Amino acid sequence: MEKVTDVKGLGGMLNGFRDLVKDDQKIVFVGSPGFCTPFALFLGYPVREKELAFVPGLKKDQARKIVSTDFGLELGDPTSPDADVLVVLGGMAMPKIGVTIQEMNEFLAQMRYKKLIGVCFMGIFEKSGWCQALDYDYVMNVIVDGDISK
Repeated sequence: MEKVTDVKGLGGMLNGFRDLVKDDQKIVFVGSPGFCTPFALFLGYPVREKELAFVPGLKKDQARKIVSTDFGLELGDPTSPDADVLVVLGGMAMPKIGVTIQEMNEFLAQMRYKKLIGVCFMGIFEKSGWCQALDYDYVMNVIVDGDISK
């Protein structure tokens, strides 16, 4: 894949994502339940005026709306998994989650969407072979560094 732009920090991640979906109306995130859910809510915040949804794992029949509340974004009522943009979150490619490239390709073949975006940390899509095997329109890879001090 060819680099389009640099993303620096969490603000850069949010701004970059917002730019990728600026012309789209419905965004559906696909991720591992629990681990990816907060990232879907995080990425959805700068585009909260759009129609948002989350699909846990490969269970498209369990898609839930992402709704804006006084507490931020939360999962809401059931909804259709059809989307303008389908966002595959990196947790799906992690070995312990257990989703293979073939299973993800079969899932994607059942979904209706116009644009496919991958969002991951620490190069997990590249390391797992998903960049080469899935037909992404864009992949956002964010490297996180940090420390703990006392």
